[in-house]
Amino acid sequence: MRIEKVEKNKEKYMELLLEADPEAEVVKQYINKGDMYIGIENEKVVCEILITEVNEQECELKNIATLEEFRGKGYAKKLIEYVFEKYKNQYKRMIVGTTENMIPFYVLSGFTKYHHTVKNFFIDNYSEEIYDGDLQCIDMYYYYKELI
Repeated sequence: MRIEKVEKNKEKYMELLLEADPEAEVVKQYINKGDMYIGIENEKVVCEILITEVNEQECELKNIATLEEFRGKGYAKKLIEYVFEKYKNQYKRMIVGTTENMIPFYVLSGFTKYHHTVKNFFIDNYSEEIYDGDLQCIDMYYYYKELI
């Protein structure tokens, strides 16, 4: 997989971004505030990741998604490893906010330390109920990885 930074026209990848964050208005709030990278396999964009700055010491993995037919093949993990390496000299830690169902994926990807929980995040910030599989998303769980 080849990884490229997206410098402009990030909205071109909105459909893929919406795979991870289902409300366009929410995505529009952060899409141009961070660095976006895409993973390309056989000249097809198969995944994306978007990193934003939280403060001078922390960055956040704000959005990551893989096209459905390419899931389970390690593309997202490769993107995460890429950004860990890329940002290790710039930030002390990287955080990620996630749903309850996705905690195991992020822990296996290196986000092994609990950071905090935002109660009712999905209820307060989305116009419709959000589901991850059969589980309604209510709270946002944040985990982190030390980069240094």
